[in-house]
Amino acid sequence: MMANENTSSYYLVKEGKAQAVIIRSAGNLGQEAVKEFQADILRATGAALPIVDADELRNVPEGFVYVQIGPGPLMEDESGNEGTANQVQETYRIVSKGNRLLFSGGSNDAILWAVAYFLDRHMGVRWLWPGDLGTFVPRTDSIALPELDITSRPELEMRQLRVRKSAPPEGHHWLRLHGMGSRTTYAFGHAFTKWWDKYGEEHPDYFAYPPEGQQQVQPGRIKLDISNEAVDEAIIREWREAGTPANWNVSPNDGSGFCVSPGCLAMDVPQGQSVTAIWRAEGQLTARYVKFWNRLIDKMRAIRPDVTLTTFAYSCYKSPPPPGITLKDGFVLQIVGFYNDYEQWKGWFDAGAKLFLRPNWWHSGAISPNLPLHAQGEFFKFAERRGMLGFDFDTMFGYWGTQGPNYYLIARLSARPDLSVDDVIAEYTSAFGKAAPAIQDYLGYWERFSEEAGFNIQLYPKGRYEALAAQFDLPRSTLNGGWYILPYLMTDDVLNEARAILNRAEELASGEGEAGARVAFLRDGLKHVEWTREVVRYGYEKSRPSGATKNEFIRLRERLDAFRKELSERHVIWLGTLNEFEQLRGIPTHESRTTGWDEQTSSGPGGKEMDEQVLGM
Repeated sequence: MMANENTSSYYLVKEGKAQAVIIRSAGNLGQEAVKEFQADILRATGAALPIVDADELRNVPEGFVYVQIGPGPLMEDESGNEGTANQVQETYRIVSKGNRLLFSGGSNDAILWAVAYFLDRHMGVRWLWPGDLGTFVPRTDSIALPELDITSRPELEMRQLRVRKSAPPEGHHWLRLHGMGSRTTYAFGHAFTKWWDKYGEEHPDYFAYPPEGQQQVQPGRIKLDISNEAVDEAIIREWREAGTPANWNVSPNDGSGFCVSPGCLAMDVPQGQSVTAIWRAEGQLTARYVKFWNRLIDKMRAIRPDVTLTTFAYSCYKSPPPPGITLKDGFVLQIVGFYNDYEQWKGWFDAGAKLFLRPNWWHSGAISPNLPLHAQGEFFKFAERRGMLGFDFDTMFGYWGTQGPNYYLIARLSARPDLSVDDVIAEYTSAFGKAAPAIQDYLGYWERFSEEAGFNIQLYPKGRYEALAAQFDLPRSTLNGGWYILPYLMTDDVLNEARAILNRAEELASGEGEAGARVAFLRDGLKHVEWTREVVRYGYEKSRPSGATKNEFIRLRERLDAFRKELSERHVIWLGTLNEFEQLRGIPTHESRTTGWDEQTSSGPGGKEMDEQVLGM
């Protein structure tokens, strides 16, 4: 029920006039929530709720509502469940009594979640993307005070959409508004990235045995010889030195370089797999890892019976245990898979593991509008129904003008599991006013295109991406391939068809200021794709037009850089994150990352070479 539908005799705002005051809280706790509450009330009604000190209440007109957000004098009078909200981790409470509206919690985040609950369910506020333009606040002239007595906390114990440190403050605020955070006691991550430096010289036997003639992978990605029980003892020794905590992380390192020692090969099911495929992370290695984890937890539970082990189910060990191999009690897994891996999730769930979702979905497609909304959303809801304890998405890059609907969808399904995928899409498009039907068509266009394009080749092996990568010898990795495919996949015809839908949206939104500005926001996302496409076309030797010069490239790059700075101010992109990632992956959007200008016979690195670099080989 919306607040202005309530039959209460009290109002926060009535007929455009403030009927409430916010009582200044004690200390700094809750200040972020106060600002959000006050700003959204103002945007909804045009009325500014004043902030007053407790000793000024005698001057407040009779019948006004007293709003307390965070610690303060009204909280001191409150009893009952108030202590619960302050003591139970991540719990918040909202209560209205007479002319009092109270928001409480034990942290800034919890108090903000309480306010966000009210703004969402009782005012229809939607935070589509960071900043004012991305905040949709329905207009009304009155907001009645609803009857409320709610004690709650986020359902999932881990809710993480990773952002890099360069993400702007508004981005972190957006995440908190959607309830992102964690109360889990489980630790995850690649657990052995420092082992080579610690043990490589003295105990080379701890580490993966390469195929004959093959170089070892990078130190931070080296795998272990898990057939060697001395590895168990080293892990247990480190666990003991840490005080034998209740949970211990044993997830393998990232990338390629899996062990092909006789002992490891003997642990595999099926037997007889290619050692080259195993080394390159292309084998089936779940059996060996389940045997290793079972062996390890038996030894550790002899020391501490309640210990749990955390690990990824990822890469060549992401499949559930094969028939005849069972997983012992005490394992907590982060599933690193695709959004069509229903059998994988179900298999690990049925095997008895506690599960978290840890996707790399948003690496696919680079900056393109890769929007498989229903595929991602339906899998997320499936996982929620099948025991998901939380999620950790790597990474939310801040491509809001093209991929923002992905971010909003997952954040919203987490905060509001009662909503369907279509409900969330309808929420998003409703912020475009009369242009909502056209924006529905726009999202549908990119959703269909994303499936046809197959930005993730492992997920869509017969998509346009795979065909173009084979034709032009382009990288297939989701981590960098999406950039190099831009000149071949994101053509003028593809972009112009999308722009035609936005033209129709623009006409429908004529005279609606915010709605029209949101259409322009999406248009700028496409323009950024187009201009980045041209810089990559010139920057990468294999796609560079004949006769192109370095000076032409620099002109295109400088134009793009200036445009990106302007876009970043409005959150169409996050420039800091974008620059960091392009530098990390060597994307040729700067002359320092380009080659071949003076070497007329050079054609640049091919796709296979770049894929192996990403694998760490």
